Amino acid sequence: MLEMPKLNKEELRKEFSKDPKSYYSTKTFEEEGFTRKKCKVCGKNFWSIGERDKCEDPEHTEYSFFKDNPKPIGYKAFWDKFASFFEKNGHKVIARYPVVSRWRQDLYFTIASIQDFQRIENGAMSFEYNANPLIVPQICLRFSDIENVGVTGRHFTSFMMAGQHAFDYPDKGYWRDETIRLNYEFLTRILGVKKENLVYNEDVWAMGDFSEFGPCLESFSNGSELVNSVFTQFESAGGKTRELKGKVVDVGWGFERLLWFYTGFYNAYEAVFYDIIKKLEPNLGFEMDRALFKRFAELSSELDVTEGKGAKEKEQQILKKAKISQKEFEEKVKPMQALYATLDHTRTLLFAIADGSMPSNVGGGYNLRIILRRALNFMEEYKLNADMGMLAGMIAEDLKGIYPELNENIETFNEIIKIESERFEKTRENARKTVEILISKEQKVSGKELRVLYESNGITPELIAAVAYKKGVRLELPESTYEDIVKGDFAEKEKKGKFEFLAEKEFPKTGQLYYQFQTDSKSKVLYSGNRYVVLDKTPFYPEGGGQAADHGAINGKRVADVQKVGDVIVHVMEKPLAEGEIKADGYVECNVDRERRERLMVHHTATHMVNAASRSVLGKHAWQEGTKKEADKAHIDITHWEKLTENEIRQIENFVNSHVLEGIRVEIKEMDRSEAESKYGFSIYQGHGVPSKKMRMVIIKDLNGNEIDAEACGGLHVAGRESAIGIVKIIGAYRIHDGVDRLEYVAGKAALEYFGKENAALVRASQVLNSEPFSMPERAEKLRRENAEMMKRIRQKDEEYGNMLAELIYAEIKDKKGKVAMQKDAPREAMRMALGKIVAKNQEITLILSNSSGEVVCMAGKLSHKGALEAVKSEFGESFKGGGSRDVAEGILRS
Repeated sequence: MLEMPKLNKEELRKEFSKDPKSYYSTKTFEEEGFTRKKCKVCGKNFWSIGERDKCEDPEHTEYSFFKDNPKPIGYKAFWDKFASFFEKNGHKVIARYPVVSRWRQDLYFTIASIQDFQRIENGAMSFEYNANPLIVPQICLRFSDIENVGVTGRHFTSFMMAGQHAFDYPDKGYWRDETIRLNYEFLTRILGVKKENLVYNEDVWAMGDFSEFGPCLESFSNGSELVNSVFTQFESAGGKTRELKGKVVDVGWGFERLLWFYTGFYNAYEAVFYDIIKKLEPNLGFEMDRALFKRFAELSSELDVTEGKGAKEKEQQILKKAKISQKEFEEKVKPMQALYATLDHTRTLLFAIADGSMPSNVGGGYNLRIILRRALNFMEEYKLNADMGMLAGMIAEDLKGIYPELNENIETFNEIIKIESERFEKTRENARKTVEILISKEQKVSGKELRVLYESNGITPELIAAVAYKKGVRLELPESTYEDIVKGDFAEKEKKGKFEFLAEKEFPKTGQLYYQFQTDSKSKVLYSGNRYVVLDKTPFYPEGGGQAADHGAINGKRVADVQKVGDVIVHVMEKPLAEGEIKADGYVECNVDRERRERLMVHHTATHMVNAASRSVLGKHAWQEGTKKEADKAHIDITHWEKLTENEIRQIENFVNSHVLEGIRVEIKEMDRSEAESKYGFSIYQGHGVPSKKMRMVIIKDLNGNEIDAEACGGLHVAGRESAIGIVKIIGAYRIHDGVDRLEYVAGKAALEYFGKENAALVRASQVLNSEPFSMPERAEKLRRENAEMMKRIRQKDEEYGNMLAELIYAEIKDKKGKVAMQKDAPREAMRMALGKIVAKNQEITLILSNSSGEVVCMAGKLSHKGALEAVKSEFGESFKGGGSRDVAEGILRS
């Protein structure tokens, strides 16, 4: 057991450094003459051959691997070299995993190759792998360095982490000696690194919570980090640290870095996108001055744009040392950086869309939209003369030897990008005007303002900087521009707090009788207090996976809710229990409401069918984002790039009902996780099922045995009583937020009740309209036209009033900034129209208008420091009842 006073990287580094033979030394170091030294600059220990007083970390070592005549090689050809070496050394090559990490509920995207094999169950990590040892050409997405991409020569938002992994040492796999032997042979024989130029830095790797950690050796040469070899050796739990029983070798080869080093180009983008750039170059709206860019690139190993002012100063130092003027930098270097960033961002979007994600304003899609808009701005600003669809096609063709699936998804990619581009184009002209107003009034932009500008108008930091440069204005942007935009969008959702009494004693796992479809039982009481009851076993299904809890009775007392906390199921009674009503250690009769149970099961199975139908009709990108199954109705939230059409909704409904009417079978069986993932893919996690070692699979088939849907699911279904579904009726469809549509539906008895209510409403409407039911559409249309004409006349009057009101108010406040509140005796619609005209003229104001009826309308200009909803709440406090956003807020005043 490792004795550690506290777990942090610095302490671990000190601890491991005390015993280098146990944690860092290898046979290869001994055989080849590597000796241990300490870097005079950073103080890190490192291993190298010969005399050397500092390590090769890029932070204090300039690049020295560029070639006067680079030797280009295709991405696929270089992968073949890499894969061949490891295959000859006993490794199996496996296919990549998706970049959308469906098997990890804590991560949106795959950020490292080892993530492919990690499964988290009850807070503990295990590994699921189909070969040992193996290599995998895993594409990873990372968005922490967006503004560095295209600029530094080495940063990407998508890259291949060529994962070299060996598991379960010492029983299987291998450990440090073999890892570094393979490392040394590949670097010296395949990559061509002279052993005198090879440096191994000692370091530490750890999970964020230090649940697993170990020493690592970073390989450097000529100022470039080539690979990090991690030895996951320890685990920490309950304040104790111990060696893992099955240790893991986790080597993440940065493939783009390797290719860059091998070819000798002056930046990684030229190496990775070599053939594509050659094809694009004749039609670019600028000249590729590679000699000039090389002077910048040779000195950029220390450049990191995210370091803010320090980075700006470093950039200026590089320009001065490289003898590049500011004009040359803006007009020759920056266009090339824009091209490189656009190619990277296109590749990232292509992989993400191919794997079922898409740009949006929520979740991981938020980052995709950021890089999409950054690329679109670059393409216009620097006249790249290529659309994103064309670039994606070229990238897919270039990578088809490794990732053939990209070509299969070009059509979907083009459709999504077309819609996103059209949305962005609508805001672009207003965005440019807004930036021009901004730079005429400001010399500095805050992080908050930057975020508002991006979310309201899609204005990226690069667009602000470009307009400012063209206008000859010096404008100070935040130190880390994209960090301010991205910040705060991935806060973890709060989980339900545990019931306090559970912390007072330890309860055994509650027996789950509901999985045997029991609705009655005689159970022993383990706890009874206030409104809470814990039993040794229960037929009551607890709320989970979107399915509402069972209701019923315990000893005749109503059960209003059931919750599962860890392995313990808590029954929440409708009313507080009197003393002695349900006694601890006694036995009780449990009776589930069977009618409600069946309705919930019907709606759960119907949800799986609607989900399968959505993927069939819309495409595999249509992913389940959330569900709710109640007794009276259910809903499912589906990802899609635009609002569902009436035709698509009907197709989804018809898909479900045609299968149900022809007959379906629901099978529920337990499968090994590896078997389930291998057979059905990661779509089994559609319902956000936890990837446990044994998976409870719900498989729906037609009567011919063809699979319609397969998901990991802990819910209850109508297995054996499939006919209870009857018919599924979609009763509502609407967009709940950007990129996600909600479908509401009823099935079984709930559907029959809905049809009965619908028919009654139809009869009542026909009586009110004095029309036969089948003639009602014509009668309703006539009334609609008459109403529309009347509303048109009212709007004309409101518009006249609004214009007059706008002139009067603007004369009073035209030079004011920030929040201004006024009361005017005008209708709400007239106030809206007046505000729109005023805020268009004065974008630095947040204007609140209210009338004697208590109606409130507020609009905020794009450059105002006060948002509309924020302003209204600060003005009226709790008396304001309404809602809104940063731009607009409306409501009424109530005492």
